[in-house]
Amino acid sequence: HGSVSQFCNPLSGQCNCKERVKGLLCDTCMDNFYGLDVTGCKACECDAAGSISGTMCDARTGQCACKPNIGGRRCDECLDGYHRVQKGHSFLCLPCNCEKAGTVNGSLLCDKSTGQCPCKAGVTGLRCSQCVLQTYNLSM
Repeated sequence: HGSVSQFCNPLSGQCNCKERVKGLLCDTCMDNFYGLDVTGCKACECDAAGSISGTMCDARTGQCACKPNIGGRRCDECLDGYHRVQKGHSFLCLPCNCEKAGTVNGSLLCDKSTGQCPCKAGVTGLRCSQCVLQTYNLSM
């Protein structure tokens, strides 16, 4: 899939590779590209803020090397149980820290963009750790 034609240099054996493809037989994606198929290789496009600096993506899957608590193929989203906090041009993924007793079905997962945990009726707060006004005794 990676060569322009079936012919190669008769002296060296080097095939004429498509763009973003390398190797004697044009069978490997160049750094930061992945998924060699009939169209060639695709750009990994790792998120600079979420991926580990100086690392390459997996040449087969395109999976970028993510910083802690960060996931997604491009390292551009938080793992389950974490929410995104923007810091200038970068971002962090912080733990949800949901109050199990105050969440629906004891969920420890929050909204990945706002950090809001899914609160039971009568419970409030980002972490579902407070009773609404005129109620008390948050327990299992």
